[in-house]
Amino acid sequence: MYFRILGPLQVTGVDGPVAIGGPKARAVLAALLLRRGTAVAPDSLVADVWGAHPPPGALSALRAYVSRLRTQLGAGAHGPRLPFGPGGYTLRVADDELDVTAVERILAEAHRTDPVHAVTLLQGALEHWRGDA
Repeated sequence: MYFRILGPLQVTGVDGPVAIGGPKARAVLAALLLRRGTAVAPDSLVADVWGAHPPPGALSALRAYVSRLRTQLGAGAHGPRLPFGPGGYTLRVADDELDVTAVERILAEAHRTDPVHAVTLLQGALEHWRGDA
């Protein structure tokens, strides 16, 4: 599975694009991707998706979105991709499954190399961005 968040959110599985759903479901996934590998409390996700004044039933809606995401994303290489544990929901995404980590690797390499090669690397990093900047 590959997650792209540099530009419009996009998820690709072995069989092609994975339909994530409407704006709220996509917002839940984006919030979890930005904090991948870290437990995120349900109340924090509600605030991320609905803002400071969530509607009644937002927590129930969040649980429904997470349930659908679990089905759509399936398991990861090391077990459940979106378990709930102490502290909240944790999205497990390997470094090679996310466009941001690819760009972070390129940036780290660009800092270690000569300026001419760094320019080439940085131009390659920009190619990970999709859509309007």
